Amino acid sequence: MTSSPRQTAYADAEREVLERLRSRYEQQGSTFVVAPDASLLPEFLGPYIPDAIVQTGDKTIAIEVKHGQSPVTQARLRDLRRIFDGHPDWQLLVVYAPSGPLQSLTIPSATPSAIRMRLDDVHRLNKAGFVDAALVMGWSLLEACLQLVGETDSAKPRTPGTVVQTLAANGHISPGEEQQLRSLIEVRNRIVHGDVAAQSTGSDVELVLRTVENIISDIESGDTAK
Repeated sequence: MTSSPRQTAYADAEREVLERLRSRYEQQGSTFVVAPDASLLPEFLGPYIPDAIVQTGDKTIAIEVKHGQSPVTQARLRDLRRIFDGHPDWQLLVVYAPSGPLQSLTIPSATPSAIRMRLDDVHRLNKAGFVDAALVMGWSLLEACLQLVGETDSAKPRTPGTVVQTLAANGHISPGEEQQLRSLIEVRNRIVHGDVAAQSTGSDVELVLRTVENIISDIESGDTAK
């Protein structure tokens, strides 16, 4: 069954929220599991399966992602919270995923030469010391690469986690590259969303740009999967 644009937007927004949380908790040394198997869950949860769980110390956090705060949603959350009453070793964390006007955008696919021209611009920006701006622009080129290797001439905006996941799933980046890029998602998001204290490094930018260059080179040589 084909997903509607609205369903796709919700799924992408949910993945972005979970990726941010994963990065934060794993940096703290916690274990983060998306869509946990029922065998990892206690009996008191019944049929309920959280969107993710975090195992940290002697406590487990169940994460529930929602897309709005309607009366129906709030009523369901009240019922859900009652399940956790009397179980101090488990905590329910509700987070809200944004869904907004970006999903109405359609981004045309770029050519390899156009991406290379922008790549040169970002290299110059990075060398001039504008590292945070270079990281954001470099990541946009990574998304442009994903659109270039896609099956259509245009695409909807993707979350950073979706970009990395899709490139890896289709063999355009290696597992090692995927892991390295995932480690940059949180700082990229912090910069984009106004955290003026967030800082990236020149090596972060070079990692992104090197990945873009490798993908473009593979496309130009006809080798589009690692």
